[in-house]
Amino acid sequence: LRPLGNVQVWRFGLYYVVFFGAYVALSLFLPKYYVDHYEVPLTEAGLLTALFIFPASLLRPLGGYLSDRFGPRGVTIASFAVMLLCLLPLTHELPLVTFLALTTVVGVGMGVGKASTYTLVAQWYPGQMGVVGGLVGLLGGLGGFILPLTFAALKPLLGTQAAFITLLVVTLVSTVIFVGSMLRLRALGRRPNFA
Repeated sequence: LRPLGNVQVWRFGLYYVVFFGAYVALSLFLPKYYVDHYEVPLTEAGLLTALFIFPASLLRPLGGYLSDRFGPRGVTIASFAVMLLCLLPLTHELPLVTFLALTTVVGVGMGVGKASTYTLVAQWYPGQMGVVGGLVGLLGGLGGFILPLTFAALKPLLGTQAAFITLLVVTLVSTVIFVGSMLRLRALGRRPNFA
């Protein structure tokens, strides 16, 4: 547990909440949302949810490749940006086709961002990849447990779009922290060539 004394590990864990924890949360949330909000039959809701799940899962190797080729910092920022651009309209009522397209692109951002986060972990902690990677995964997994509870708790206050408003805020906070930490490293003259 010693790496948890390093605030950077918590930051990486927060990023993984956005890319993995939110993926788990939306995978659980979307079928019921499709049924309740769009009056789609449950079987069809499951298939529509799969369109979000597939890119969020299957594009992780692509995210690793992009991180190796272009550096994980730029890939992580791009993943955050894609998610923010899609989550913003998702906080409003949308036609089903538009909603489906935006959630699918959010899945793309999550799939790529999961890999870029782990590339950062590997490059910052090459001798502790197992333990730090495990802790980052743990924090991300806890996010997948806490976020659905948060969606439900905020629904009376924020309405049916509570989940997407919550994810927008968490993603925005994570992006600000990520960019701030990179700018701080640059100001200190400790800009790593990989991040």
